[in-house]
Amino acid sequence: MRVETVGAESPVTSGDRWRAFVADPRWTLFAGLVVLNVFDMITTALVLDRGGEERNPFVQPLVDNLWHVGLLKGLVLVLVATLLTRCRGSRIAELALAATTGWYLAVVSWNVAVLTIL
Repeated sequence: MRVETVGAESPVTSGDRWRAFVADPRWTLFAGLVVLNVFDMITTALVLDRGGEERNPFVQPLVDNLWHVGLLKGLVLVLVATLLTRCRGSRIAELALAATTGWYLAVVSWNVAVLTIL
């Protein structure tokens, strides 16, 4: 474990930094957003296999290839992670992340509801 000294304060270990990172609620929300995006892809694929249709106009042109959808979602998630890293302490970024995570929870819930009737 690497130890760094910070001025006259006590040494800060890399483990301390990891615990601080994991305890940050923004990254917990981001992890939830990643998981919900994966569930969105899975549930959408199941809905489409059962005769449903994609309603998201950004994804409709890509829906025939799950890899393209995954690439698009991955790029957006990288952008979100970059913004979170650069906007430390931004209340607007935190609220936007919370709203986006909530939106994806609603989307996945909708997909599951549609699956129960198809």
